[in-house]
Amino acid sequence: MNVLIVDDQYINRYLLEKLLTGYGYSVLSTEDGMQALETLRTEHVDLIISDILLPKMDGFQLCREVKKDPELAKIPFIFYTAAYTEQKDREFAESLGADSFIIKPTDPAEFIAIIRDLIHEIPEEHIESKTIILGENEYLTEHNKRLIHQLEKKLSELEDVNKALRISEKRYKNLFEYANDAIILHEITPNGEFGRILEANNVASSLLGYTHEELLSKHMAEIDTAKQFAHYQEFMSTLLEKKHLTFEGEHIAKDGHVIPVELSAHLFEENGTRLCLIICRDITFRKQAMEELKRAVSQIDDNLHQIAILGDQIRNPLTVIMSCCDECTMKEHDKVIQAIKKIDACIQKLDLGSLKSEKVRNVLLGLNGYKTYEINPDRQHPVQG
Repeated sequence: MNVLIVDDQYINRYLLEKLLTGYGYSVLSTEDGMQALETLRTEHVDLIISDILLPKMDGFQLCREVKKDPELAKIPFIFYTAAYTEQKDREFAESLGADSFIIKPTDPAEFIAIIRDLIHEIPEEHIESKTIILGENEYLTEHNKRLIHQLEKKLSELEDVNKALRISEKRYKNLFEYANDAIILHEITPNGEFGRILEANNVASSLLGYTHEELLSKHMAEIDTAKQFAHYQEFMSTLLEKKHLTFEGEHIAKDGHVIPVELSAHLFEENGTRLCLIICRDITFRKQAMEELKRAVSQIDDNLHQIAILGDQIRNPLTVIMSCCDECTMKEHDKVIQAIKKIDACIQKLDLGSLKSEKVRNVLLGLNGYKTYEINPDRQHPVQG
């Protein structure tokens, strides 16, 4: 049995074809009603399965043309639609002579059962063409009603989609604008360099001191220090490979002052153009804290060194005093020994303090021991500290 599928969507034709051929049917397919009529006049067809919403000639028109043609009228005609789903659509289809009206999607087994009930259980000699109920004027009037109603449904659905899209856009706009960090979207030039700024949030404008309009007229080279822009190329190969990279850099504000930033760059493509979304976090206070930390560690190192020297300077004379005690009287000897013990106890406290200071120093160094990409002319790889 030859089945003609009429549907403008390739995936729908493909799925129906696989289903029908799996049950032993031969399948022909076309994309619209006009192509279907041409196929019907050149090929033997035992069953027509058609969508309604089609280009050039829709399913309603196709069904009417088939049922008007004496040579085609006896071919069973099934509407299989996801757009026209109301009772009036079904009634209009039946008035055109349609043999069955199925709403997508339908369980494959149920779909095949409908076809078998329609074809296999009716002997060919008993198949009669259904009478077309509507005259030409009535047909045109009802057809236009169905088309207008479908258009209204589509417009309503489109409005719902647009409303949801506006809500989604507003939500993501708020996320973009009210983020704690500066966000900048810029292009990647064909030769792999950071290019024009395409979008930026309010935090970026505030951080750099430009208005939104001023930022959108800038090139990334205009807000980066020369040192940073030169080192971008060192990271570009990694960024192109991994699509994401975090590193430290520098921006230059409108008033000329340099802002240390941590940059999280995300690379993606849009309509064939490479773009980069950068999240910029001002780390001025972090840098200042690190400098303070370094100075504190340096001061501790100096103090530990001085304590070590002081301990040696005290212990050496004590050794001499101890050696001279043998010449003292017993009474004087005891006094000297007691004094030496007190001094030695003080030195031991200094040693204990040194150990505690060493532990504090190691903790401070640990706080300063994270890894990051650092803009440094002498370094091209992730550095410690």
